Amino acid sequence: MNGSCPRCAIIDGRSPTPGGTIYDDGLWVVVQHPGQESDPGELFVVLRRHAESMAALTVAEASALGPILRAGVTAIERIVKPERVYVASFNERVRHLHFYLLARTGAMPAGHVTSDLFRRGRGILRKWGLAHRPSVETRVETVERIRDEDVWRRLRD
Repeated sequence: MNGSCPRCAIIDGRSPTPGGTIYDDGLWVVVQHPGQESDPGELFVVLRRHAESMAALTVAEASALGPILRAGVTAIERIVKPERVYVASFNERVRHLHFYLLARTGAMPAGHVTSDLFRRGRGILRKWGLAHRPSVETRVETVERIRDEDVWRRLRD
């Protein structure tokens, strides 16, 4: 663990996430994005150990990743019912391998660049109190519903 890494802080419990852990297989952890401006069902898939690149994955970590991403997208599609779910990994500002699972609802513009600009602008407006910010309770409720999806049990079987 890296003491200054925000993703390591999630893994070791120093940075709680709304609703707690959705899934943890010992290699990867799935949680609700902890940001106050995040939408319900906006998930992080975080490598448990601190590594900065896909090239650093062990065979076990790499083998587990695809099914976890698939399960997360499936759960978001069932619960949030978005138009699309984007899977992205940048690891630029926070250099700990993690993936975003981002639901694009019908209220958001299509296209990953346009959607990202919209999401960033809305986040700023939410931070300033000029746009509706989803409550922690709403995000926790969504996490509970996503956690209850059978896709996670199937990963363990």
